[in-house]
Amino acid sequence: MGFCFGIRRAVGRASTSGVQSRRSAWTRVLVVSRSAALAEHRTTGLSAVLATVLLSCTPLLSLDTVISGTSLRANEPVAEARELPPQTPPPLSNSRNMLAMDPSAFVQFLKTARPEPVSPENKARALSSLPEEGEVTNLNASARQKLSALVNVLRATDRDSVYEIKVIAVPQAGVALYARAIIFISEPALTLLDADELQAQVAHEVGHEYVWTERERSFRLADRSRLKDLELMCDAIAIVTLHGLGMDVSRLMTGVQKVSRFNRERFGMAENEQDYPTVAERRAFTGAVATWTSAQTGAR
Repeated sequence: MGFCFGIRRAVGRASTSGVQSRRSAWTRVLVVSRSAALAEHRTTGLSAVLATVLLSCTPLLSLDTVISGTSLRANEPVAEARELPPQTPPPLSNSRNMLAMDPSAFVQFLKTARPEPVSPENKARALSSLPEEGEVTNLNASARQKLSALVNVLRATDRDSVYEIKVIAVPQAGVALYARAIIFISEPALTLLDADELQAQVAHEVGHEYVWTERERSFRLADRSRLKDLELMCDAIAIVTLHGLGMDVSRLMTGVQKVSRFNRERFGMAENEQDYPTVAERRAFTGAVATWTSAQTGAR
């Protein structure tokens, strides 16, 4: 995830069992997407009703958790809903090897090795597995503009007709890719980030498709070192994508810093924080990637 929503420790209690059950349903979804913002959080409920997202991109960016078939209940396993792309190709073996490549060759690799998108059937099944409440559809003009701008990144990565975007009512700031078809953007993240920063986070999420199988394996093995390195590689993919669009690649880290500060100040340290590189580590690596990219393709 561009931002690990983070498994936060409990800091309060929900006022009603109905609110708690809705929160639990969304917690399951976020856990499956490896962005478990609410796994242990009890402060607020999910108020908005899930409906169709109103954005102006084709299928609405990465929020179509599609997985054709019958709807999955909140207490049923969702692992079967994941459609995994082929094994990660050699150029993405680790972040050090990646930076040893010729940047233009890496750009070409991202095009030729782009994972096949999820099938329409699987996308539909993923969408049907989402909780019935919790999607935010009453968005102001500023929020809609930010979401509309995401089409630039989605088109550049051939995901404009694949992803669906959903804004969800959770207290943490974060962006996550679910089932390789749905992009979740929390309300706080949509407010905190400007349009360029939001595009940068979505570009990072697109990067996860290239390492999806390896990331699943690393989670099973509890290989924290590998998980951190995969996050850095997704940062690199995001920077290369933004650079190709002529965008300011520094917006990736300004967004990461905003979200990290917001979540840490309000909720403390995430229980799964060790699975992610620190902000300082990401800042150092993304700086090296920006220099590496500009060296061959010309600074933008």
